[in-house]
Amino acid sequence: MSAATPTMIPIDTEPDEFRLLVRGWFDEHAPAKGGPGDFSNVHVVSASTIEEYDAREHSALETTRAWQRRRYDAGLAGRSWPTEYGGLGAPPWQDDVIDAEQSRYGVSTKMLAIALDMAPPVLTAYGTHDLRVAHLPRIVRGDESWCQLLSEPDAGSDLTSVTTTATPVDGGWSISGQKVWTSGAGTARFALLIARTNRDVPGRGGLSCFALEMDQPGVTVRPLRQISGAYHFNEVFLDDAFVPEGSLIGELGGGWTVLRTMLASERASIGGGTSVRGAIPLMAMVQTLGIADHPLVRQDVVSAIARERLLDLTLARIANTAAVPAAGSVAKLLYTEHGRITSDVALRLVGAAGMINDDPLAEQWVDRFLFAPGLRIGGGTDEIQRNTIAERGLGLPRDPGR
Repeated sequence: MSAATPTMIPIDTEPDEFRLLVRGWFDEHAPAKGGPGDFSNVHVVSASTIEEYDAREHSALETTRAWQRRRYDAGLAGRSWPTEYGGLGAPPWQDDVIDAEQSRYGVSTKMLAIALDMAPPVLTAYGTHDLRVAHLPRIVRGDESWCQLLSEPDAGSDLTSVTTTATPVDGGWSISGQKVWTSGAGTARFALLIARTNRDVPGRGGLSCFALEMDQPGVTVRPLRQISGAYHFNEVFLDDAFVPEGSLIGELGGGWTVLRTMLASERASIGGGTSVRGAIPLMAMVQTLGIADHPLVRQDVVSAIARERLLDLTLARIANTAAVPAAGSVAKLLYTEHGRITSDVALRLVGAAGMINDDPLAEQWVDRFLFAPGLRIGGGTDEIQRNTIAERGLGLPRDPGR
């Protein structure tokens, strides 16, 4: 852990003063939303070739890492984590305040989303002390990027059908199989992997979770081109990739329990993202077009602001441990619906300019519009989220006919 800096805020600071100090730090060090230097959408990358996309994605990762390290050096990253794992041992509410304040600025840590939002809950709940010491300090500094190796060609939303196998070998396991729809596989150093360790046990019972190192001969990453021109998703081929014994997360055969924690964290993380937060850019666009005073346009803009505010209030309730049934699914569904509706409205308002590639006003909205379907699939489809909300949130039966 780096030494304290002049901007380090004491952990015993009172809430009101803490918020003011955090906001003051962001005012000084973070760009405003929509202003010069805004990198809140740095993770939304498009390119015409794989090579160009790879270069842009790595550049976005370095931008994100630099910002995360800046936060860490100021004592504004992982404050509530134990000191032995890179934190300050501060009360959890301080992390919530930091996240809420950061959302007001033109910054993003989404290139490190799996490392920062999904790996820590999994490692904290199920990882050994050695795994936590090896990874958590590097994660909170922004030094380690992660991905998830979950879905397969025949196991998308139904992860009980995973067929990737983990076979015991000297010192660990040999992993063979194919994963697909993996975000960030080309920049990740490690992966949270679900594999079948017992082929005699069908469904969830034979699954286990591992921390897999991506940079090894048995791992091949192949980018998948999307309608947006991006290569955000990848398929990953595992041919006798090696996982050491100490990289098992949780119990052998207990992967489904770990997976539920992972997916809940993923959905909450997606819901707290920045890539579809389009209310402010939409306001700027209609002003540029000179249509801000049109009644129907004003209604569209106000609706976008209201959706975004509802999402923020929901996330605040979740962060403050309020009882929000199926919270991760609620946040993700609100987020993806907001992205779909806002980008659709923007393209309708921008008109024919949205049909060409290089219009400076329309370009970001084309990217958002084409990126939206992927968001509605990742972390479980919108239909899965609605089922989860119905069953776990509203208490409805799985089978209406029963």
